[in-house]
Amino acid sequence: MKKIITLLVLTIFANMALSQSNVYLKINHKLGSDPFTFTTVSSNDRGDFFDVKRLQYYLTPYSITHDGGMTTLLNNTLLIDANIPTNELLGNFMITNIEKITFAIGVDSSLNHLDPALATGALAPKSPSMHWGWAPGYRFIAYEGKANTTSPPTQNYELHALGDHNYHYITITTSGTSDASGLTVELNADYTAGLSRINVASGLLEHGETANTSKLIDNFKNKVFTSVEGNPSVGIETINEPSFSFVISPNPVMEGSPIVLSTSEFLENSQVVVTDIQGRQVMKKLLDSDRTTLSNVNAGTYIVSIFQGGKYMASRKLIITNSNQ
Repeated sequence: MKKIITLLVLTIFANMALSQSNVYLKINHKLGSDPFTFTTVSSNDRGDFFDVKRLQYYLTPYSITHDGGMTTLLNNTLLIDANIPTNELLGNFMITNIEKITFAIGVDSSLNHLDPALATGALAPKSPSMHWGWAPGYRFIAYEGKANTTSPPTQNYELHALGDHNYHYITITTSGTSDASGLTVELNADYTAGLSRINVASGLLEHGETANTSKLIDNFKNKVFTSVEGNPSVGIETINEPSFSFVISPNPVMEGSPIVLSTSEFLENSQVVVTDIQGRQVMKKLLDSDRTTLSNVNAGTYIVSIFQGGKYMASRKLIITNSNQ
C-alpha cells in the first residue's frame, strides 16, 4: 500500500511539473514612488520639473529563464502605454518556477521596416502614430509633456527615440508571482529615470537615433525597470546564442510558398520546432540535411527553433503573409 501511495504522489508531482501555465507580464507604471498620472509633476536627477502627456513604447519579450536554467523563447511585440494598466498574456508554457525575464525596448529589425498597413496588433497603424517611416521604422519610445526649472512646468518637450542600433536587451532576475490564473512576471517602471541626464527644461524637441534620444533608450535599458523584489535591470547588447546558425528563406514569405531552412552544418538527431505567438507548437519535424523545407503553415508570425538531442541550438523569427493581401 505504501508503494502505491508513493507512486501516486510521484505521479501527481510529475504531472504538476509538466503542466502548462499562462504567463503574464505586469508593469506597475510609476513616477518616482507615485503611480503614473498625466497630472503628476516630477523631477529628474538634474532638478528639471516635468509632467507627462504621452508615454508609449514598444517592448519585445525575448525569453523567460525558469526551472533550473531552462529557457523558453517568447514571440511578442507589445505597445506599452504608461497611462493604461499593463497585464499582458505572453503565452501558455511548460513553466513552474520563473527565474528571470529578458526583453528589449523597441521593435526587432526583422519587423521594424515592414509596411505597417499590413501589420496587426501592436505594429498596426496607431493614432498618434508610432511609425516614423519605412527607412527609420517605428518610434521605440514616444515621451512628451511640459517641463521647466520651476513648478509648474510650462514648456513643451518631445523625445521620440528610434533606430535599429538602439535596440538593446534587458534581463531582470525575478521569481514572479502565481495565482489561479497562472504565473506573472511583475515589474516596476519608474519613468522619472527615463529622463536622467536629459535637459528637458530647455523645451527640448528631439526626434531621432542619437544624442538625447539615445540617452533615453539607455535609461530605459539600465534605470527604468526593476522587479517587484527590487532587482535592477541589466542591459546587454546582444543575446549570446550557440555558434550554430541557420537562415530562413524567403522571410517574410507568402502563405502557401515553400520555406527553406539552410543550416550552417548538418546536426544528427536534430529537430525543427515551430511555435506561434501564444507559444503553441504548430509543427515539429526531423532535420535530415542542411536544407529542410517547411510547408502548410498558415499566415502569422512564428518562432522557428532547432534542437539537437533536446538541447536548444538557435531560433529565428518567421513571418508568413496572407496571400490575399
